[in-house]
Amino acid sequence: MAPSRYHVRQGIVVRRTPLPSGDVVVTLLSPEGKWRAIARKGKRLGGNPGRLSLFHDVKVQVYQRRDDDLAIVSQVTLEGALSRLADPTVYPYAHVLAELADRLTVDVHHGEPLHAWLASGLRGLDADEDPERVALVHTWMLLRVAGLGPDVNLEGEVDAGARFDVPGGHVTRRGEGLAIPPTVVPSLHAFLVGRAKEALIMNVEERTVHWRLLARYVAWHVDGLKSLEVIAGPLPPLHDAMRAEREVPA
Repeated sequence: MAPSRYHVRQGIVVRRTPLPSGDVVVTLLSPEGKWRAIARKGKRLGGNPGRLSLFHDVKVQVYQRRDDDLAIVSQVTLEGALSRLADPTVYPYAHVLAELADRLTVDVHHGEPLHAWLASGLRGLDADEDPERVALVHTWMLLRVAGLGPDVNLEGEVDAGARFDVPGGHVTRRGEGLAIPPTVVPSLHAFLVGRAKEALIMNVEERTVHWRLLARYVAWHVDGLKSLEVIAGPLPPLHDAMRAEREVPA
């Protein structure tokens, strides 16, 4: 008996790419890794394409003649929709998590850990009264589980000398790198080496600084993310920023 050309797969929609034909290529992250499929006439409202909106957790039946063919969506079952993610005050944070998860799986199809942290982050954004803190915690956690989190050496009391060496991937008490305000250090330490459960209840100060550090780090070690640029704002080149710090009068 010939193997079935229909398969059922699951995943969270992390990217939608419209085609001139009106079809949409959707990219999903599942516990097994990242995969893509094409939804015919995906610009039409309702039906399968409507269920394949960004951040939706779905179960998809696809048709695929050969392993190297792009799967065609034949049926979609919505497993979970988080309505608050469409809120303009929350959407940018969901976009950061989805875009980062997508970029982290360009060359290596990380599976279960990244999917679990993305799902947890999206649920947190939908339910938590402080979605920005949820986004900061889960962005660093995605980097950590992908093996790209920076090393931290911040034992003991930290003064104004703490530095973030972006190219080297180190956070230290002294040395080269961007200066870290003392008020930022406790939450940064929690994000990088602590437990997410504890980080999600702590007070996070100077969040603009956190986002700018994150944007620089991700741009250097992963790729520039449009979603992070929206939150962090335009950044001068890293070496220009470090030179400006050294030229500030004491």
